[in-house]
Amino acid sequence: MAGEVASRGIRRSFGQTASTVGKTGLPAGARIDRSSPIPDQVYRILHHAILTLRMPPGAVIIEKDITDQLEISRTPVRDAIRLLADERLVDIKPQSGTYVALIDRRRLEEGHLIRRALEAEGIRLAVRNIDEAANERLNDLLALQTRAAAKGRHEEFMAYDEAFHQFITELGGYERLWRIISRSKAHLDRARHLCSPLPGQEATSIAQHRAIVEALVQGDADRAVEALAFHLEDAYKRLSIGLNQNAQMIG
Repeated sequence: MAGEVASRGIRRSFGQTASTVGKTGLPAGARIDRSSPIPDQVYRILHHAILTLRMPPGAVIIEKDITDQLEISRTPVRDAIRLLADERLVDIKPQSGTYVALIDRRRLEEGHLIRRALEAEGIRLAVRNIDEAANERLNDLLALQTRAAAKGRHEEFMAYDEAFHQFITELGGYERLWRIISRSKAHLDRARHLCSPLPGQEATSIAQHRAIVEALVQGDADRAVEALAFHLEDAYKRLSIGLNQNAQMIG
């Protein structure tokens, strides 16, 4: 189930990546499915555009352009913007306008701490549920990451990276855990897109993922937690270097 959810998320992401970006910052092909709740879809579309920097820090958000593109009323757009403002992803400035917020360094650091703590608990639980199907899925994701890296498809690589971590966390049996992690690390994800790819990043990440899978398959919870912690800390250290080169995007 977790693997299916992750796969659907990747397919949606790739579909948006392949589209031309419109003047709103949203993919030109972004559409609303009238059979599903519209406010949720608008939030997801805007959230994804902000996280992937299609709507970069400081960009002006014009509600009418979004409503025109998505062919919807302003109400769900305004509701989505309010939610994004609560997450410090959007700045609403009275008498001035609405803007994509700068990357909040404090929230970025907080997201890293939450992710590290909760993923460690998730992977410890996941060890109990590793079976042949789970092992196969993890290795499939590693293969897909390797192929994406070889073809220079970095955003695709990042989507499979996300699916890898999501699958392991949900394998522990608590699906809400990943939703909490995902919501908490929005500013961290923006920074990752801003600074990527870093030299050697993809090969290093794949090697570290393999070490995590090996520990999981062997049923060694302590080693799995250790491999995960090393991976997350190493990635964060490399990210910090990139952030120093993009200080104008950080608030």
